[in-house]
Amino acid sequence: MKGSQAVVVYSGGTDSSCAAALLAERFRRIHLLTFVETATRGSPLPRANVERLRKRFGADRFEHRVFPIDGLLRYWSYDGYLRSLLRHGFFMLATPGFSALSWHVRSILYCLEHGIKESADGLTRELMHFPGHMDAVIGRIRELYRHFGITYSNPVREWETPVDRQFLDHLIVDRHGFLPAGGQSSAKTTGRYLFEKGIFPRPDVKGSAMDRGMQHDCYPFVVFNMFAFWLYLSRHTYEEYSLRMDLLFKEKAEDARALIEEYRRSGESSRLAGLLRS
Repeated sequence: MKGSQAVVVYSGGTDSSCAAALLAERFRRIHLLTFVETATRGSPLPRANVERLRKRFGADRFEHRVFPIDGLLRYWSYDGYLRSLLRHGFFMLATPGFSALSWHVRSILYCLEHGIKESADGLTRELMHFPGHMDAVIGRIRELYRHFGITYSNPVREWETPVDRQFLDHLIVDRHGFLPAGGQSSAKTTGRYLFEKGIFPRPDVKGSAMDRGMQHDCYPFVVFNMFAFWLYLSRHTYEEYSLRMDLLFKEKAEDARALIEEYRRSGESSRLAGLLRS
């Protein structure tokens, strides 16, 4: 194997489970990190898929940890709020992106605490309006990991993505072109990979009752979708949208770097330590 340990930002869904399985082919031990917040407290934790991975690769191969991120999420949303609102306007509704940044900050801390140099997630090219799914924002996150000596990767980023076509997807998301065209493909999808590895019972789990019961919700998005689709993207190009989002997350990533550096210097007396406790 290439290395001894790696971290996976883990919701427990098909894509993050596929990323975990891919890393299990390369690393001896995989740390699966799931993040919870008040807005998603009613959703299931991904224990069933952790057990599926353990059954396939070995009971001792996967460590699963759950971390609350409410303090971090409040910080990204409200610290210096008036200044940020004047600069970024309605882009401050990008709560899904603030959640994603919180996951990655906590993952970086975990990597530093355990001497882990590799981190990954299950991001594909689905739902590209979400900040954490956008190329520009991912680049900022990758730079943040790199600054602390950690390689961050998206191993299923370019894989094909079968469509979960629910009513709201048709009404809001799909008509803007943020879901891939076509139905279930027999080609290289995360679901098919997990099926062929004997981890999932079939290759088309996405969107099923099994899917909804096996993974932790990643983000509250109703208000954000209203902003993105009805307010901004109805009048601007995706390129303009991406540029504005990148400006916001450039600032947030720089702030995150400063917080982590202070934490490494000052430990429990740092601002970040207080946010982790709140």
